[in-house]
Amino acid sequence: MGKTTADTTLDEAEKLWLSGEIQQAREAFRRARLLYHESGDGSGEAAALMALGDFEAETGHLPGAREAYVDARALFAATGAQHDQAGILVRLARLAHREGALDEARQCLSSARALYDSASDNSGLAHCAKRLGHLERDEGRQDLALDRYGEALTLYRRANDTLGQAAALKAMAAINRRLGHLDRAHRELDQAVTLYHETGDALGEGAARHSLGHLLLGLGDRAEARRAFEGARDLFAAAGHLRAEAEALLDLGKLVAGEDAAKARTLLSHASALARRVGAVPLAEAADAELKGL
Repeated sequence: MGKTTADTTLDEAEKLWLSGEIQQAREAFRRARLLYHESGDGSGEAAALMALGDFEAETGHLPGAREAYVDARALFAATGAQHDQAGILVRLARLAHREGALDEARQCLSSARALYDSASDNSGLAHCAKRLGHLERDEGRQDLALDRYGEALTLYRRANDTLGQAAALKAMAAINRRLGHLDRAHRELDQAVTLYHETGDALGEGAARHSLGHLLLGLGDRAEARRAFEGARDLFAAAGHLRAEAEALLDLGKLVAGEDAAKARTLLSHASALARRVGAVPLAEAADAELKGL
C-alpha cells in the first residue's frame, strides 16, 4: 500500500521542522492531522498529533504540546492501544519535568511503567527508567541517576533495542563527565557513536560525536576533538538539521580560532547565518561575538 496524502504531508512536516521552517512545519503537522481525521484514520491522526506534540515541545510551545498529547492519548485510548498510551504518558512526564512539576512527572512515569509492564515491553520499561534518571539528575542525585540509566541500559539490551542502548550510554557519559570520570565517559560515548552508526541514526550519531568532541577537548586532545566536531557537523548537514549544524560549526570555529583565523571566520560566519535562518538568535549572537574577537 502506497503512502496517502496525509502520510506525505506528515513527512514534509518533519523535513520542514529539521530545516528550521517553523511556521510552515506547524501548519503541515496540523494539515496532516486534519487529513487523517477526514479519512477516518484514527491511528494516523493520533500519530500526527504525537508528532505535533513533539514539535511543539522541541520549539518551546509547551501548552500546545500538552494539548496535542492529550488529544492523541484520547484517540489511543479509544482504540485500546496501551503501548501508545504509555508512550504519550512518557511524553507528558517529560513536559511536566520541563515545567518543574516533578510529582506529576513521576506519576505519569508510574502509569506508563504499569502499562509497559502489563505488555512485557522491556524497551518501554527502559525508556521510563531513563526518564526517571533524568529526574534524579536534575534534582542533583547523580548516583541515583546513574543507577536508573544502568537499569535502562540492561532493559534495552534485553529488548535488543540498539538505539535505546545508545541513548542510555550517552546519558551515562554525561553524568560520568560531570563527576570527573572522564575515561569512563569516553568509553560510553565511543560505544554510543558505534551503536548509532550501526542503526543508521545520523542525528543520534551526530549528537554523540558532538558530546565526544567536548569531552576530548576537556582531556586536552584538540586534534581528536576537532575530528569529532567535524564529524558531527557533517552528519547534521547531511540530515538537514540546521540548528545542530550551527552549534557544531560554532564549536569548530572556537577550536581553530587560535591557529587559523581565516578558517575560524568562515566557520563562525556560517554558524551565524544558519542560526539566524532557524531563528536561533542567541546562538547567532554567540557566533557573532566570537567573530568580533578574531
